[in-house]
Amino acid sequence: MTLKEFFERYYEIICSGNLDDLESFYHTGAGVMAGAKSQFESMRKQLSFKMTLRNVELLAKRDDLLIVRDVMTIEGEQEGQALDKRSENIHSLAKEAGQWRIFSTSTFPGKAE
Repeated sequence: MTLKEFFERYYEIICSGNLDDLESFYHTGAGVMAGAKSQFESMRKQLSFKMTLRNVELLAKRDDLLIVRDVMTIEGEQEGQALDKRSENIHSLAKEAGQWRIFSTSTFPGKAE
């Protein structure tokens, strides 16, 4: 699976509401899965949205670590108001059982569109 496919699927799962399926994307040693799941559950209760991956870029690679930046958009509606937001995220991925898994994620203070 390419990085683009990995993150496209990741955002598709968030949008679908099947948040239990996110577990396979997170490294078990990370400890951030519960927080991410809670955040996405809260978002889904507050608004109807679609996340679309616009770009994914490999910033650094080691045998046991990837640093990736993605750019995605969130489009939707909250309380009758249209929402169109761009977000840049920095992800670190670590290998677990031979597969890359998200270890941490931070929103990057990129330029607004």
